[in-house]
Amino acid sequence: MPPHADEASLYVHWPYCLKRCSYCNFNKYIPRNQNHAVMTECLQKETQTLLQLSQVSRISSVFFGGGTPSLAQPSTIAAVLETVSKRARLSDDAEITLEVNPTPAGKASLKDFTLAGVNRFSIGVQSLNDAHLRILGRDHDSQHALWTVSEARTLCPGRVSVDVMFALPGQSVKSWENELENLLPVCDDHISLYQLTLERGTQLFKQVDSGELSVPGDDVTAVMYNSARGVLEKAGFLQYEVSNFAKNAGGGFGHGSAYESRNHPAGTVDD
Repeated sequence: MPPHADEASLYVHWPYCLKRCSYCNFNKYIPRNQNHAVMTECLQKETQTLLQLSQVSRISSVFFGGGTPSLAQPSTIAAVLETVSKRARLSDDAEITLEVNPTPAGKASLKDFTLAGVNRFSIGVQSLNDAHLRILGRDHDSQHALWTVSEARTLCPGRVSVDVMFALPGQSVKSWENELENLLPVCDDHISLYQLTLERGTQLFKQVDSGELSVPGDDVTAVMYNSARGVLEKAGFLQYEVSNFAKNAGGGFGHGSAYESRNHPAGTVDD
């Protein structure tokens, strides 16, 4: 949020996850127990302080990221949005995005989140290959992922974004193309492609460094990226950033997608 601007987008960070994925080096915490009342109060105070210091009069979009913000209670999301409305004008057409992990803990509340004010979902599918999901340390499988995307599109038609990763250990160009083909029937709104980056200190880095796992080389990775571009363009997607593709040009992806492209340069991915 820029200082002294009349209009801005707001990012709200939920710092907790159920577990740390093998590739992740983001700032996040695994709580022994979560005090939702305290978290709600903290996020409200932080939002109030940001709006007061920035002197912003209008909020055009709100993005709840993390961490895993779908672990928050819908009442927390509603409380933060109420704080925004009290301190600034929340546009009638404001895009309210929630990052979601396709896990049982996250998927059960999708409808409740829309009732709390969310009108766009960004879903961390990452892969539709169960073996790759296990290597990444994800706690969902491909069926959970497809169910979550389908349910999100039912609730927010035209406003669902999906993150998928490539250059994973043991992944081939053909298997990567197959994953995209399997994803397209349930996700024709917005897709973000992220190349796996091995971050020093992560479990996956150690596994690759020791020779336990191997990842595709640079030449194969480049073929994967260009192949994905071809698959998505053939399906009617337009590429507007290195990692981002949108099919529904009028579907309200201006603010959420802008956040994603700023905060996820090529080769990085959030959980």
